[in-house]
Amino acid sequence: MDATDAYLYAMQPFNNARGAPNDLTDADQWALSIAIARAKEQCELLKTQKLLGEDLLALGKLCILGQDFDPARQALIRYVTLPEAKSPELAHLLLTKAFLGLHDISSAESQMESLLSLFPYDASIHLGTDMVIDSAEDSDDADDLAVAPRLNEQQLPHILDALAHAAQNPASPVPPSLGDAVDIPVIVRDALRIADSLRRSGKPEDAAKILDQLQTAIDVPAILNSASFPVIQAALIRYDLFRQPSPVHALHGAELPATSALPAMRTIPLYDPDPAAHRIVRHINAITTSIRMLDDRTLVLVFSLAGPASDSAIHAILNRLALDRITPGLKVVAVTSIAANVGQEEAPSPAVLASIRAFRAELPAALPVLLVPDAELKPFAIDSWPAALLIDGKGRILWLNTLTGSPGAIHQMERDMESAPPLLPN
Repeated sequence: MDATDAYLYAMQPFNNARGAPNDLTDADQWALSIAIARAKEQCELLKTQKLLGEDLLALGKLCILGQDFDPARQALIRYVTLPEAKSPELAHLLLTKAFLGLHDISSAESQMESLLSLFPYDASIHLGTDMVIDSAEDSDDADDLAVAPRLNEQQLPHILDALAHAAQNPASPVPPSLGDAVDIPVIVRDALRIADSLRRSGKPEDAAKILDQLQTAIDVPAILNSASFPVIQAALIRYDLFRQPSPVHALHGAELPATSALPAMRTIPLYDPDPAAHRIVRHINAITTSIRMLDDRTLVLVFSLAGPASDSAIHAILNRLALDRITPGLKVVAVTSIAANVGQEEAPSPAVLASIRAFRAELPAALPVLLVPDAELKPFAIDSWPAALLIDGKGRILWLNTLTGSPGAIHQMERDMESAPPLLPN
């Protein structure tokens, strides 16, 4: 690696952590809770005062920090109507947060539509759109769920334009207007997320068009020769593995017990090589049908100490699975490797092993947790954590993606698991 690539390689765990939810230390959480309490108190004191001009924007910021969303909404609506407002884009973004805090997804969508139509597309608008889509996907309301495909459709042309811009300006893939930036791999992942949602909803031709446009956009020297390209390539590999045979039949590794007992070697098959013996019972219109099918599935949750959302995401996924019967034969296993934690496969130090064991101790005791060789995870091109892999009873990949750990990402993963139809044996 040259110096630039070496620096990016060294910083990858930190950047993954910084971009993940739940990445605050205990001291950060304590300080933030005090800040929220102070902001809420001051918001309540100031909201009755007759504020004008930029003070309305400041009040909106204050109330959102204090999670006092209705006063924030009122102040920011007044601010965006001012003819001399200095920061209308920021106000719309803050209004988006206020509406999401009030669980008003459709109003949050309208703010993003205003931003997309009135202002040049930038990193803040990109991330704001992702935030509304994530909130919509965390809902079970049909009207809220309809927001995600609409915003996907509006966001896609801007994503492709941003990639075209990146081809000419690789150091600045999305021109930041408010100090934040979105790198090229994030833009590519979002384009693939949109394509994946289309192919899962029965529109494979539309998904293929997006993939063709994406391939054309990244097939330029400025991106192919960039340090970001391996991450882009990994995302494309994961996308192409959908409904393909799993390159790995079984996981072999040291099972980490929840107690202080020593790890023991174990093999966990990802699918049954002879699944014809399995039956599924379905109840449709009061008729019970027993069908020989391949719906026994294995869900692999891949975690890393470098992905601080791993712990909360695994717990959230298990909690959701406990509420809904995804499939009668679902088997869940959590795995990691030394390379996933320290960046390369090598003999682990006692400190690394102790940290992995401590992480495992926080997970449910009944959950199988394996430390596997990196060679068994590498074919799935997982490069950020947590990640999830779902394999059906015949070894076909039904879901493979990295997760932000947000409620919307987890809920949508569960929804995709539910909607994937069982596959008949050949």
